[in-house]
Amino acid sequence: MTKSVPAAPRDVLALEDVARLGWQAPRTRWLGRWLLRAADGWTGRANSVLPLGDPGLPLDAALAEVTGWYADQGLPARFCLPTPARELLAGALAARGWTAYNPTGVLTADVGVALRDWPDLGHAVPVAPEPDEEWLGLYHYRGGATLPPVARTVLTGAREPGFALLRVDGTPAAIARAAVDDGWVGVTAVEVDPAFRRRGLATAVMRGVLAWAAPRGAVGVYLQVADDNAAGRALYDRLGFTRHHGYHYRLAPS
Repeated sequence: MTKSVPAAPRDVLALEDVARLGWQAPRTRWLGRWLLRAADGWTGRANSVLPLGDPGLPLDAALAEVTGWYADQGLPARFCLPTPARELLAGALAARGWTAYNPTGVLTADVGVALRDWPDLGHAVPVAPEPDEEWLGLYHYRGGATLPPVARTVLTGAREPGFALLRVDGTPAAIARAAVDDGWVGVTAVEVDPAFRRRGLATAVMRGVLAWAAPRGAVGVYLQVADDNAAGRALYDRLGFTRHHGYHYRLAPS
């Protein structure tokens, strides 16, 4: 089980502020310190409100702005609520009928320690600034067969993204995406082709992106893993990640 390391609310919000830079939506609006994000409905993080501070309005007025903006986008209104930093807002939304779902952990580790301690299997892991068709062909977000057009926009929208592709005997076998900002590297889209699983390739491709990120100033690494993803949590626990904080979504009443 992933170890729990309590984080102060300001530290939670500081890391969420960095993480938002690594996964950006093409359409956004700031409402005070609430960031409204829309990306044609692809991924929760790119289609939800991230409340980093005060919206500058009374709550019900702010919620009316939120629901109106998402209606204009053709999307349901939802919040991504980091805890413990936004527990009061979560309670206020619950009282208004907003439904909670998909609790997720944000895990962190030290880049230098990881590069020292993780096994080096000797695989070459080139990291490109954009995903090629082989990379995109291996990426199946939440098991989907194909990616929507907006996916490339979100994937490449970070300040310094990197797309790692590990090959075995010339065949694309494992991928990961990285985004470096403010001393952190966020790792997403870690996927291994089913034909190459149980060979340590997830660790190898992650090690490759950390080796790419370290000379670019990354000291810490963060990633998100759903609470119900037992296999992912077990992998990251073995690699020495600890739980920094969590978040969940709340969807507006229909």
